[in-house]
Amino acid sequence: MDNLQRAMISLLIDEDDLIPSEITALLGSEPSLGVSKGEKFLSHHGKLIKAKTGKWQLHSGWKSPVNLDEEISLLLARLTDDHEVWGNLTARYHCYLSVGGYFEDWTGGITLSPDTLGALAARNLAIGFDLYAPGET
Repeated sequence: MDNLQRAMISLLIDEDDLIPSEITALLGSEPSLGVSKGEKFLSHHGKLIKAKTGKWQLHSGWKSPVNLDEEISLLLARLTDDHEVWGNLTARYHCYLSVGGYFEDWTGGITLSPDTLGALAARNLAIGFDLYAPGET
């Protein structure tokens, strides 16, 4: 049973030698954040941060209600579907999808369809979940 109140999907790519413009050219989409190691960028909290590693990130934005299969499909549709490109990227960089979300209740579950899992596997992408439940009232 999926009972996420809201969630955001992100593709995260990082490595010390990452050059954001190269990733952009390969994937065919502009990132939400693209910085080289040592470059300064404005965090989502408004703080100026020096990048400890190169980063290329693409975020879906917060969605509520959320259908994870649909949101993952929409995010991947913004990028190349060339599996050779993905193979080269995942061999050279740390690449994965991240789901940040909030449950409606203190417990819940997530199910991803075989199509979604297949799309991630075809691109050699892992997926991580960072989920929160409401506090006691």
